[in-house]
Amino acid sequence: MQGASAIRVILINLIVVIVLFALIIAGYFYYTNSTNYVTSQDAQVAGVIVPITVPFTGRINHWYATINSTVNQGDLLGNQLNTSVLALNPGLSQMVAHNSTMSKKLTDEETVTSPISGTIIQNNVTVGQIVQPGQVLAEVVNLGKLNIIANISETEIRHVSVGQTVDISIDGIPNTKFKGTVQSIDDATTSAFSIVPNPDAAQGSFTPVTQRIPVTISLNGGYAGKALVPGMSAHVTIHVNSNNG
Repeated sequence: MQGASAIRVILINLIVVIVLFALIIAGYFYYTNSTNYVTSQDAQVAGVIVPITVPFTGRINHWYATINSTVNQGDLLGNQLNTSVLALNPGLSQMVAHNSTMSKKLTDEETVTSPISGTIIQNNVTVGQIVQPGQVLAEVVNLGKLNIIANISETEIRHVSVGQTVDISIDGIPNTKFKGTVQSIDDATTSAFSIVPNPDAAQGSFTPVTQRIPVTISLNGGYAGKALVPGMSAHVTIHVNSNNG
């Protein structure tokens, strides 16, 4: 019995030592991570998405843009029927009749071209459709110039600065790590641009909520040939104590 009790005591002490050791290791890693890194799972792939519009109301006569097609800046995407432009914009008729420069300008502007080189990611128009200024006919983005937008907690943003190295993982591309660099830090929180009012403020009450500040991270190459597109979810780890990673 005494031998069994001794073994029990030894096992209990061993378990206590193991637990304490695990807590020490966990504490060490927590301290190291909180001191050297700032992480965020609230991040996504982003790019400059350029809308394609027209300057005059008119009917689409030809349209060549298709989703996922690659275009160069200035490439012809379609055009508006000249008679429909004049018919739907009565004020232009008199200007065109007495102004050869305006007539040529009108002819040039009824041709829809791509404003940048990139990939068509959205197509909202068909032949025969009447379109007007401000209407987005299609959208194009340069997939070779993507970046990451990460929303960082306001309690940690003081540790982040331009030039710091970033480790990036993309949910849609598992088992692949990307490298990046902090490019810029916004001067406002994400909530500052919200179109939805704060219901607590409207009711005369206030509940503190930790705000998040957008940080733009440039991708340091290495993603050519990867299925990387705007909107994909990402996880980032910013090396806040070293610009060399």
